[in-house]
Amino acid sequence: MLEELSMSKRYPQHGFTLIELVVAMAVFGILVMIAVPSFTSMMDSIRVKRAADAISAFMANAKSEAIKRNRTVTVVFQTSNSHATWCAGMAAISDCDCTGADTTKLCRLDDNVDRVLTGDASYRNILLTDSTGNTADNTDFSFSPNRGNVDAGSVQVQSKNGLKVRVVVSTTGRVRLCSPSGSGNIGGYAVCS
Repeated sequence: MLEELSMSKRYPQHGFTLIELVVAMAVFGILVMIAVPSFTSMMDSIRVKRAADAISAFMANAKSEAIKRNRTVTVVFQTSNSHATWCAGMAAISDCDCTGADTTKLCRLDDNVDRVLTGDASYRNILLTDSTGNTADNTDFSFSPNRGNVDAGSVQVQSKNGLKVRVVVSTTGRVRLCSPSGSGNIGGYAVCS
């Protein structure tokens, strides 16, 4: 017995018991289950914001190209696959095909450079609609060379979980972002009126 006591003093026991390990794993599992939905919502929000920012910059670029080139520049939106596959094209013609299917109507200006924004893998699960939720297919904005004026309108970027940001273009060609009120609202944006 004396020998056992002296052994335990020389070699103290370190580590966790099986019960402690199981309890720690259970607590970790519960924390992960709580965090995953928040993480998914955050990723949706980031994708919607990125897509809306890209479209907003694309529209602002079209306005500046119209003024710079002293000619009308049109941005055309096309969607397919229930709004999940989308693209925007910028051209001097009003019916360019940003999908590239019709090679006679490529989205280009005078410089023969394709001017296309696609809703590809970078914007996974992001839908493009008009402001009422209907298809944005063949929605277009024609910026005039006179100060970049355009017929007012908007397109809406939306996640499959319902988060929304609207890209609104005023008659003066000003592009702004807002988020509709309600469950689809994303913080950091003005509420759409």
